[in-house]
Amino acid sequence: PGSDIGATRQGAVLLPLDIMAEHSVREEDVLRNGASAQGLRDAVFTIATRANDHLITARQMLSSINAGEDAGHDFEHQDEEEHVYLPTSAAKETPKQEVERAFGVFMPALATQMWLDKLEKSDFDVFNEGLRKTDWRLPWKAAWAYQRRKL
Repeated sequence: PGSDIGATRQGAVLLPLDIMAEHSVREEDVLRNGASAQGLRDAVFTIATRANDHLITARQMLSSINAGEDAGHDFEHQDEEEHVYLPTSAAKETPKQEVERAFGVFMPALATQMWLDKLEKSDFDVFNEGLRKTDWRLPWKAAWAYQRRKL
């Protein structure tokens, strides 16, 4: 069950070029052959693995912060000059308080994890129709995660 979220764009391959090259995926092959394009599933697997690794890291960081420990991970773009950090309020918050206040920004991770799980079950076939269906469990999982502040 669930509704079809539909296709947002047709006729384009929106995969990182370096991963496409690594797995010998050609855009023309994907557009002509779909799921049977050479190297496509391997490329999708690589991207999904990277995404899952990011989610695992985020969960570990949240867990560490909630335990009152250091996040245990440097922020990737922290010192780049194009990133401007506004001054914080007069009351200094702990990292745990900051996470508590801004937990909503982590909520998309739930839907992402659920979609990655479905992708794995479909053997990394991005053309599988089941991937376009919404999951009725998402609102319940979101409410549970938000109340517990845990992804």
